[in-house]
Amino acid sequence: MSRFLSKDFLSGVMFIAFGLVALWFGRNLALGTSVRMGPGYVPHMLADIMIILGTIISLVPLYSNATTREKETIWAPVGGAVVVLILAIRFVLPLPASLAQLSTDWLLLVATVGIFALLLICVLVNMSRGSHVAPSEKIDDVEPPKWRPITMVTIGIVVFALLFETTGMFPSLVALVLISSAGGDEFKLVEVVGNIIVLTILCVVVFKVGLSMNIAVINGVW
Repeated sequence: MSRFLSKDFLSGVMFIAFGLVALWFGRNLALGTSVRMGPGYVPHMLADIMIILGTIISLVPLYSNATTREKETIWAPVGGAVVVLILAIRFVLPLPASLAQLSTDWLLLVATVGIFALLLICVLVNMSRGSHVAPSEKIDDVEPPKWRPITMVTIGIVVFALLFETTGMFPSLVALVLISSAGGDEFKLVEVVGNIIVLTILCVVVFKVGLSMNIAVINGVW
């Protein structure tokens, strides 16, 4: 079986895809600084972290099933090149205006170089005819998608987005948790209520109190 069809590799690719989509839709939002965060600061950072985690998750099954020769001829040179390239872009190489953010944003720089490193390793592994796992190795097969939780979580997110501006954070969180919980095999009301309470408290403490963001907990009330 191909290493590129393992559960871990495809999970990492999914994380990368979500991160890239988030960066694309948030490209016009002002970032600000860590002291004075703009509306795009937190989504941008979370998207970068998601891409980096996805890259690591995708690389793990490729490395764990790599032969000694692959590690010497592919992984070592690419790893060294990644470190040199990150340091060069950060401290040495002058970049055009369109890419200037890479030299100041560590997370974005690591995420960008990581994606190119993953693509390069995939190409080199495939060229070396080592994309298939040895018969003695075991990898997790990809399971058929479970459409019920995927559908309910997606609906919950959409409803949250629609309610957030009109009703406030608390009602939208209630709808999100209730609808998403309906996608599971078990629906325990006590656990759902507990999740709503904990999530609401965390969001109020972090976004309303800590970051002082202009977010209504309940429209017209607070």
